[in-house]
Formats: sequence, structure tokens, C-alpha cells
Amino acid sequence: MGVKRFLIVAIGAVVLSGTSVLAAELTLDDCINLALKNRESIIRARGAEDVARMGKWAALGAFLPNVNASYDYAHVDVNGVTGSSRGATLYAGIRIPDVVASVFDYSAASVDLAGARLDVIASEQDLIYAVKAAYYGYLADVQNVSILEEAVKRSEEQLKLIQSKFDLGSASKSDVLKQKVQYGNDRLELLKAQNGVSTAVSALAYTIGIDPRADWQFSTKYTVRAFDGSLDSAVAFGLTHQPGLLSLEKSLKSARIGYKTALTQYLPAIGVSASWSKDLPDHGPEVTTKSYGYGFSWNLFDGFRRESAVTRARVARNNALAGLANTRNKTVSDIKTAYLQINQLKEQKTVAEETVASATEDIKITQEKYNLGAATILDLLDAQVSLKRAEVSLIGVDFNLNLAIAILEKSMGKL
Repeated sequence: MGVKRFLIVAIGAVVLSGTSVLAAELTLDDCINLALKNRESIIRARGAEDVARMGKWAALGAFLPNVNASYDYAHVDVNGVTGSSRGATLYAGIRIPDVVASVFDYSAASVDLAGARLDVIASEQDLIYAVKAAYYGYLADVQNVSILEEAVKRSEEQLKLIQSKFDLGSASKSDVLKQKVQYGNDRLELLKAQNGVSTAVSALAYTIGIDPRADWQFSTKYTVRAFDGSLDSAVAFGLTHQPGLLSLEKSLKSARIGYKTALTQYLPAIGVSASWSKDLPDHGPEVTTKSYGYGFSWNLFDGFRRESAVTRARVARNNALAGLANTRNKTVSDIKTAYLQINQLKEQKTVAEETVASATEDIKITQEKYNLGAATILDLLDAQVSLKRAEVSLIGVDFNLNLAIAILEKSMGKL
């Protein structure tokens, strides 16, 4: 057993036992594997696939004749004369129109099974995206805490510096009070960010289907992802791989088969049957009976029920066709929107990095000016806030980029 498989099995055992102590931090892959095992939506989708699989078997069984077997025993007493008899019967019968309809039913059941499998894949990809979104949100909150911790340290150091300058008479009481306010605000933002991490942990635990009350530990390692394909290649891939779209194609095929099945009601009903029976009385010879036969009937008028069924089947087919066209267009639109968002975020990331570099340099210059008396405390506070905002913005861009790539892959059916 590989190390990764062993870890997943160990994690699963912990989840089932309700224990909150883990041997290792959960990575993104661990979270995805747990979600695919635990979440209700996946269990339901896989259950629907099992039902569709049995539906295919049931459709296959419709090709076989109905077979009945019986055995009976009778004891007779007539005016004191007793006797008994035994008999066995075997019957098999099949209706020709049922066979024709069963061909369509089996084809529809096969298509439905393929569609159910695609629905499972679509549910899995929806869940994988939800896990990634929750995980990226958690990572962004963790990184935000780190930035705000540094901001609090800077504010505290500035407060000590300004307090010492005030003690020496080179800074005003107002400067000290303003920095105290900034220090307090930074600490409050840090507290909110820490609470945000706790909330993100609970949300992530819920998303992967584990108890949010437990003390789960999630890895904070991550890489900023990239997507280098063209828009045309992304659209082409999505139109041939997006499971939701492919499932609707199967639904359309099933609806077309359903329309053909409805038309079989206009066919004559032809039946073929055969039977064998044997009586074994106590007195007298054995009696063996064999029979076979056929017959047909034709439903000429049933109060427009056939016409109603055919109309419903035709409407269902047309609706499936329109739904497929709509979903195909939406898939293309979603891919294009996500692709353009990625390109925008790439440019935004460059700007955000330059802004951080600029804000870092600004705070150094403003600090020197303040020490020389060439800048006010407000200039220094503005520089501190600008740097903090620039660093937080860069974190947001990084994780928004990862999320946009996940959205694109989900739209393409590539998760």
C-alpha cells in the first residue's frame, strides 16, 4: 500500500470513528478525496447510477419470455374410495410488440446508464470545485492573518518609536495618540482575520463532509497556478468533455428513443406461447399435455391515449433538444468568461506586485522623512495603511487567480 493511499485510509478511519486527532495536516488532495467519499450529493449520484444500472438489466430481461412453473397435489375421497393426483405445468410466453418496444427500452436504459455515469462525474467535478473554492478561501484567510500580524508588529514598533520621540520632546502627544489608534485598529483587523480563519476551517470541514466541531488541521502550502491554453482550445475541450453537457446529449438520445417507443403502440400485438403439463394420478394412466399457439390483436382506437403518449414523447424530445442547445451555448459563455477573467487577473497580479514594491519603498522614505521632521504622523500612517492594503490585495489576486482557473476547468469538464 502506497504512502498516499495509507494516509487516505487512515484519515477515513479517523472520520468514521469521530476522532478529532489527526496524524498529519490535510492537503487539498486529501480534502478532495474525503469529500468524494462523504458528501451526500456524491452518494446520491452514485445511487442513481446503481438504479440506472439495474434498469438496464431489467430492460434486458424484457427480451426473455415469461416462464411459470407449478406443481399441485390433490387427495380425493369419493364414497369411501380414496385417491390422489399430482401434476406439474411449465408455461412460457412472449408478445412480439413487447420485443419491439423492449429494443427501444433497452437502448434507452443503456443511454440512461451512460447519462447517470456522466451525472456522477458532473457531481464530482462540482464538489471538487466547491472544495477548491473553500480551500483557497481558507488559504487566503491564513495569508491575510500573516500580513496583518506583520502590520501589527510594524504599528507596535512605530508606537514605541513615536513614544520614545515624545519622551525626548521631538514628537507631539497627538502623534502618540494617532499611532495608538492605528495600532488598535490593526489589532482589531487581526482579530477579525483570525476569526475568519476559524470560520473558513469550519466551512471547509463542512464542504468535505467532516465534523466542523473537530480540531482539523489543514496544510497552508500552495502554489499559484497558471493556464496557458488558448480560448479556442478551451472551448473545443469543453464541448467534448463537459460532463453536464454530455449528460444532456444522452438525455436527448433517450428522449428520441422514447418517442420511437411511443410509436410502437400503433403496431399489432402478436403473441406466441407454449406449455407442457403432466398429471400423475394414483389410478389410471399418466396424462401428458403439450400445447403451443399464437395470436394477434390490433388496438384500433383507445380514446386518443396513444396520441397523447406520442405527443408527450415528441414534446420531451423537443425540450431535450432545446435544453442541449442552451447548455452548449452556456458552456461556451462560461469558458470565455473564465478565460478572460484569468487574463485580467494575470495583469492585475503584475500591478499588485508593483504596488507592494512601491508601498514598501514609500514607507521607508516616509519613515526617514518623519524621523527628520519632514513628514507628519498622518503621512506615516497613510504609508502604513497603503502597504497593508497592497499586501492584502496581492494575496487576493493570487487566490482569485487559482479560483478563476478552477472555474475554467470546471466549465471545461477538466477538474
